[in-house]
Amino acid sequence: MDIIYGRNPVLEALKSDQDIERVYIQDSISGEFEKEIRSLCKSKDIPLNRVPKNKLDAEVKGNHQGIFARAAIIKYTDMEVLVRILLHKGENPVLLLLDGIQDVRNLGAIARSAEIFGAHALVIPSKKSAPLNEVAIKASAGALGHIPICRVSNLSSAIEWLCRNDIEIFGAETGGSIPLQDLDFSGPSAIVLGAEGKGIDRNLKIYFDHHFHIPQVGNTDSLNVSVAAGIILYEICKQRL
Repeated sequence: MDIIYGRNPVLEALKSDQDIERVYIQDSISGEFEKEIRSLCKSKDIPLNRVPKNKLDAEVKGNHQGIFARAAIIKYTDMEVLVRILLHKGENPVLLLLDGIQDVRNLGAIARSAEIFGAHALVIPSKKSAPLNEVAIKASAGALGHIPICRVSNLSSAIEWLCRNDIEIFGAETGGSIPLQDLDFSGPSAIVLGAEGKGIDRNLKIYFDHHFHIPQVGNTDSLNVSVAAGIILYEICKQRL
């Protein structure tokens, strides 16, 4: 991933149309410069990490001036614009919303299944999400270059917007009350998946229209999240064929 470092280069990159994966700023920096960086990152849903100077020194072989950014490998898509376009075209969107998926290989594998089974986009939060780096691209077998990726400031606001636009919200958890095969995915659908162990944030569950599970007969607690995503997306694809 291309590294942009130095105060002016990072500022110009943030003010331009360039997609930025993440910004790192020295934790001792404050004042107007830090405020401007924070404001620009917030407006574009770009993660901002405050790190010690030795982290910056290790990553940048040059005069970083206390800040550097990583250019994004893929171009992000605006979720609201995408959904409006799909609905205007008469399509029923299928969106996969990933809550706290921080393993890059899982993210890549989910993207691979999403692209294969015809999902319209992945939606990821700007914080507590795996970076879209070379490892994720490889794990996706290139699918991350073929499916829209929408980065949002937080999933709660994104789901609330989807609800207002008549998108049904499906939450996948082992404790879900409805078996996967009993659901109807023929309409506009957003499927929320959580990280293994922690699951879906409880603040998101208030928006669910359906809380479902994947039936299983074995004794293992749960499926790997990328495997679960593949099963869910296959069921949606089968219903829509």
